[in-house]
Amino acid sequence: MDNGNRFGESLPEQIAKHILTKIMKGDLVPGDKIVEDAVATELQTSRAPVREALYLLQVDNIVERIPRKGTVVKSLTSLEIREYTEVMIGLIQMALDFSKDKWTAERIGNLTLKLESMTEMFAVNELLGYQQKATLLTNYLFEVAENKALSKFYRESVYILNVFAQVKWTMETMNFYHHKMQKLIHWIKENDIEKAKQMIPDLLLETLD
Repeated sequence: MDNGNRFGESLPEQIAKHILTKIMKGDLVPGDKIVEDAVATELQTSRAPVREALYLLQVDNIVERIPRKGTVVKSLTSLEIREYTEVMIGLIQMALDFSKDKWTAERIGNLTLKLESMTEMFAVNELLGYQQKATLLTNYLFEVAENKALSKFYRESVYILNVFAQVKWTMETMNFYHHKMQKLIHWIKENDIEKAKQMIPDLLLETLD
């Protein structure tokens, strides 16, 4: 199950992302029950990693376990979304701090390619594809930061924001985000990490409106 993530995910993590993708696409909506056997059959795996995947999603507040009903997709409050966003702002800013002086010509080239992939999706108004490419670019900031603990915290926080983006983002949101992201990448290329960090709160908080 290849989802493009470069953090070396375990099978339960991959299954969790598969379920998340269904939520992102609207195949699963708040209140829908997630049946372990059905997921295991679909993915041709045993129930054990599916059960662990659901636990990971439960920890991230994406699903909840209800007595006598099972595991269902959870409804998220605006406050929860804002709290996750504020945490993500801090994590990305820390990743930028750790990445300082690590932006070699090769890494800048890779970053440019990821931005170009986002731009291709932006040009054809492909919102879901754009969000997926944007996640890959953000992942790369943490890869360059080379801090395993920070990457772990990021990975544990990103799921819920991906769900929110799929449900709430509009073409106008994508337009705002893309122009801000272009400026962010510009400052990274200029090795002005402080200016790049200053852009993160505006970049993320404005997408909540």
